Amino acid sequence: MLVIDDVILLPFSFGDDQIMPNYLALVFKVLHKLTLEEMYPLDKIQNAIKENRMLYEFNENTKENYEKENKRLIKQLKMAKKVKELSFGVKMTTLN
Repeated sequence: MLVIDDVILLPFSFGDDQIMPNYLALVFKVLHKLTLEEMYPLDKIQNAIKENRMLYEFNENTKENYEKENKRLIKQLKMAKKVKELSFGVKMTTLN
């Protein structure tokens, strides 16, 4: 488990009194990216969409419930795809 205090105080452990200018911004971008990826796991959402469809096809779910759940899952899927696109940008900034 990552402890935020350790990440924030890392530059001070080398004896310098000044923090690198972009260090904190970079740390928070990466933490934000990881949090979003955990909130919107692309593979789990895709599996939930498949499971919802199977439940409907096997008549274990009503059409109303299927459509409602499918709509919610599709919104989550779109968000997960956006998060994945944004995470690529964060990785690029960490390399530069």
